[in-house]
Parts: sequence; C-alpha cells; structure tokens
Amino acid sequence: MDAQHQHKAQGDNAQGENASRDRVETTRGEAVHDTTQHQSVSAVLRGVVDQAEGDTISVGRIIEALGERAFGLVLILFSLPNSVPAVPPGVAGVFGTPVLLFGIQMLLGHKRPWLPKSFMRREISLEKFKKLIDVAEPKLQWVERFCKPRLTQLFGVVGDRAVGLFAILVAICVLIPFPGTNIPPSAALVIVAIAVIEEDGYLLILGSIIGIAGMIYTATVLGASYHLIRAGLSSWFGI
Repeated sequence: MDAQHQHKAQGDNAQGENASRDRVETTRGEAVHDTTQHQSVSAVLRGVVDQAEGDTISVGRIIEALGERAFGLVLILFSLPNSVPAVPPGVAGVFGTPVLLFGIQMLLGHKRPWLPKSFMRREISLEKFKKLIDVAEPKLQWVERFCKPRLTQLFGVVGDRAVGLFAILVAICVLIPFPGTNIPPSAALVIVAIAVIEEDGYLLILGSIIGIAGMIYTATVLGASYHLIRAGLSSWFGI
C-alpha cells in the first residue's frame, strides 16, 4: 500500500513539474510575442532567437512567441531548417512533422496552430537555431523588400486551405528519406508562407511553381529508386 502511495506521489510530482514548465514556456513565449508584433517576418524570427535563454529552446516557446501571426510564421520557421543544405541528421523529422500537422489544421480551417504537449516540450539546440536564423535572415530580408499586397483575391478561406494542402505535400516530401528531396519544396513553402502574410499574389504563384517543380523532382527520385530496388531484387532473388 505504501509503495502504491509513493508511486502515485511521484506521478503527481512529475505532472506538476510538467505543468509548471509549460506555464514558464508560455510566459516566456508571450513576452517575446509582445515585442515582435507588427514586425517583418525576419524581425520576428530574430526576436525569438535574441530573447531565448539557456542552451536550448523548446518548440512550444517558439510557437507561443510567434503569436497571432500563427500559421504563416510557423510554416516559415519549421520549413527553414529543411530548405538549407547540409541539414543535420534527424532534423527533417523534427521540423517536417509539425509542418504536416499544421498543414492538416489549415486544410480543416483551424485559426491557430496546435501540437501535442509532448512535441511542444521537445528542445532544440539554441546555438544551432541561431546559426539557422543567421543564414536565413538576409535571404528573408531580400524577399521582403519586394513584397506588397497584390492579387489579394487569391487569399482568404479557400486560399488558406489550399496553402494547407500545399504544406501537407511539402511535409511528405521532407519526410521521405532521400537526399535533396526536402530543399526545393521547403524553400517553396517559405516563399508561399511569406506571400500569405504579405498578401502578395505574385509571390504566391512563384512559390507554388517552385514547390510543384520540387514535388515532381521528389516523385522522379522515388520512381527511379523503386525501379532500381525492383531490378536488384529481380537479379538477386528472381522476384
């Protein structure tokens, strides 16, 4: 009986620690959000990095910091790591899975991104995250210089759901473990997400074209790999 009470107490303590940590993450994220409202995408991401503390930053803190700009910014943030060369092993899954979930939520018409608490608590090296933003910031600023509201009729409920479907397809490309299949679609999703935030229809069309080209490349790689594997099995085992 005593052992049962002790086990229950340990479980309650663990739940209390997790709840307390979640409250701290939310408070820190809201503080960053307050200072990054009404800024450009590159400035918002820089603010998330500059105000982070410690050696790691959690996924939950990043999402909370992005605040009301929600889906557009999280799609940019979680697509950036997979849109640059030499991505460390395991990064595609860490960042590709949220993109898939966010895409599904946008397709269903959700207004704010959601992730399971277990995923929100996952931590990323702050040093690596800063390096990523350092590399991406000049490129984002270059794109932002050309952004302005154009072809705004492309945006709205239907447009957001179309972007959600696009994000799902990109995430599938990212999660397929083949070299080079993640970069073009992820870079295209970054462009599309910036276009949504800025309501720039020309940029949306450009990002969509790049994304479709990247998906065609992924499908080509998959098809070639399938035929190579089938040919190998046929020669070895007569299948």
